[in-house]
Amino acid sequence: MAEAAAQMEEYAVSDACIACDACCNDFPDIFVMNADHTRAIAKSPSPVGKFDPWDIIYDCPVDAISLIKGVLPPPPEGKKKKSGEEEVVDTTPVEDTRPWEVRWEEAKRLRGEESYWERMKRYGMATTIEETGKQFLLRLALPDRVPDHPLKFKWNLPDKMPDYKFDIQLARDGKALMLKGWMDDQRVKKLCGVANSFPDRFLREMLLPAKAKEFKFNYNPQDKVLDVVIDKAL
Repeated sequence: MAEAAAQMEEYAVSDACIACDACCNDFPDIFVMNADHTRAIAKSPSPVGKFDPWDIIYDCPVDAISLIKGVLPPPPEGKKKKSGEEEVVDTTPVEDTRPWEVRWEEAKRLRGEESYWERMKRYGMATTIEETGKQFLLRLALPDRVPDHPLKFKWNLPDKMPDYKFDIQLARDGKALMLKGWMDDQRVKKLCGVANSFPDRFLREMLLPAKAKEFKFNYNPQDKVLDVVIDKAL
């Protein structure tokens, strides 16, 4: 029994979890949502070698997953490191001149199915909101990868998603926030409606727990995250 236990890897999910379902969808043998669907739980260990631990750790958009039993290999080259460590990414552009069919088959083999969290971004659903005494703090993650599709490779579209245009307005006499985003890049826009779950725009109305009077926002193009600070009408 001791020998069998030594061949298992165990994971933990921290309080940073935002209940996005990504790990539960991508690794259902390991993770499950709790009863009230407020966070993920690592329910079972995983046999050593079944998955690359970094694929599991990087599956979480907020770095809430960690390996607590087992040996963590060195981070794959060109990927982010764990939170708190310096990120090392090779940004040197390299043109891939292989036939598009070869690149498409390689992408399917290496990347597998797209995460649920990434699809949520394209519908304006990748949001979190916190409430303080005088404000609401809203964070909206916008799409950062062009979804894989044969035409993406045939048309030589980029892997990194161009910035979305967006518009924010208070509605319903300050009781709701309207979030509108749309794809403005004409090359990538050709893939909208063709690739799975890739509309060219989204419109979302978020009801606020209390009436608001004004807001300000900041967009980080590197992380493609929009932060909105909403002042309550006290």
